[in-house]
Amino acid sequence: MTRSPSPSDPLYRVLIVCTGNTCRSPMAAGALRRMLGADTERIAVESAGTAAWEGQPATETAISVAAGAGVDISEHRSRRVTPMMVRASDLVLVMERSHAGAVSSLGAAPDRTHVLSEWPEPGEPALPVSDPFGASIEAYEECWRRINHHLERVVPQIRDASRARSA
Repeated sequence: MTRSPSPSDPLYRVLIVCTGNTCRSPMAAGALRRMLGADTERIAVESAGTAAWEGQPATETAISVAAGAGVDISEHRSRRVTPMMVRASDLVLVMERSHAGAVSSLGAAPDRTHVLSEWPEPGEPALPVSDPFGASIEAYEECWRRINHHLERVVPQIRDASRARSA
């Protein structure tokens, strides 16, 4: 039986999804954990990919760019998103609309699934988080900047939802 988010669960669960789970989503999960600080005691942040190969490390460039900002993702290992993961999540943040479709087909609730650059509305869809896999370090750095930019807008929403859960 799969778990659905429950008001009795003390943890608010955020799942961040990209394609391979070796660049964008591990960087975003690491950045979000750093931004949340002590709130990570009540907010669980995980990542997965729609087409991930299980057990792959984050790319060296993703590790390096994140480390440059004081975020350690060196222990990350990729995993493919599953129905159980999306159903157990209070919030699913995806990098592209195609990822939203993929997690929806796995049972993610539409009202809890959002493209990072577009949420909360109106968001900034003109600043998509493009996949840097196989690209230059500059592409990874731009990806990192955009992730952090969008997360600054998202973090207050996550904190509020988490506090509402524990109230």
